Amino acid sequence: MSSRTPLRVRRLARWLVEFVPAYLVALVLLPWVIRDGTAIPWVPQTTDLEVYVLAVQDMLAGGDIYQTQTPIGLWFIYPPIAAILMVPLVLGPYLLWQLIWTGLLVAAQNAVLVRLRVPRGVALAVISACVIVAMEPIRTTIGYGQVNTLLMFLVIADLLPDRVRADGSLRRRLIPQGTLIGLAAAIKLTPLLFLVFLLFLGRRRAFLTGTITFIVLTVIGAVIMWEGTVSFFTGLLSGDAKTSGPQYVGNQSLVGVTSRLLGAGLPATVIGLAIAAVVALLAVAVGIHWWRKGEKGFALALGGIATCLASPLSWTHHWVWVLPLGVAVAVSTKLPTLTRILAGTLTLWVSACLPLSVLPYGSGAAESYNAGQQLIANLGPVLAVVLVVQVAVHLLRDRDTRAS
Repeated sequence: MSSRTPLRVRRLARWLVEFVPAYLVALVLLPWVIRDGTAIPWVPQTTDLEVYVLAVQDMLAGGDIYQTQTPIGLWFIYPPIAAILMVPLVLGPYLLWQLIWTGLLVAAQNAVLVRLRVPRGVALAVISACVIVAMEPIRTTIGYGQVNTLLMFLVIADLLPDRVRADGSLRRRLIPQGTLIGLAAAIKLTPLLFLVFLLFLGRRRAFLTGTITFIVLTVIGAVIMWEGTVSFFTGLLSGDAKTSGPQYVGNQSLVGVTSRLLGAGLPATVIGLAIAAVVALLAVAVGIHWWRKGEKGFALALGGIATCLASPLSWTHHWVWVLPLGVAVAVSTKLPTLTRILAGTLTLWVSACLPLSVLPYGSGAAESYNAGQQLIANLGPVLAVVLVVQVAVHLLRDRDTRAS
């Protein structure tokens, strides 16, 4: 394209080159992610997007969004503000929103890759398309019509804004730092850990901005849907997740691990949450260290993986944070060799999703797993914990060496 072409036109052309191939790959794969979809005619079963649409319809009709159930038995499990923000989903046909939602997920994925300094243009287009094919969390987030990639984008865009223009100048930050993290946390509580990240990083104004954003949005949800807010938080405190139990092998959180090993119940849940709290704080602490050493993508990946470990229920498609982890392994020159090996192994394991590929996962199946099946079921979260601990140990040894 000629240098005389207006800058906006060149930007749009580059964006289309980067976006269209991955988007087309996503549309082709969409009907195959869930077995009930059909390619001809093109009818993908974006089951989670259907949950969002039905919840918004019930909310606007004055119903209880937490009593909304899809034909296959799925419930709306997010705070009320999430349903309020999704009101546009009732405008237009469902097929249109399947196309738009898929496009938003692909665009968010590309924006994350850009902020992780993946080369732009054709290289970004190829990498993005390959990510959709190869990474199960990314692929199934698109297939289910989930929000995981969008939430990851909000966090990374807040902490790693793309401020460099094509001409090399810097854009002025329009949204105060912390706002997007607060928004992500209001939609799904687990990004609250990144407010702790901001606090540990010493960015108190951003921490306060994110906290106020989270509180304001939650209060708006409570004002509009008080009974729904009470229902959501009381259900959360009582452990009523309205979804598959913690033992289900698709639950790759630490509570899932302890529930499969010790049996579902309060003791397993308490032990899992206690371990997860320690690991999450450790991940933030070592993440701050690597952030200050310039490995910001790796630092954010550690924080995102910690949210997956800490949540009582983390389905395989929630582990989209292996995307920045995999990029860090591929491009970092500072990470220790053992760290790169562990992080790379975790990325490959999560991307392959062997627990759901080779294990029985029907109702109660996990209760009869043998030792080998337990290893496959729990290896992902255990590898993540080992990675965090190894990074922490390396940091302590490095400090001791420098002190000596």
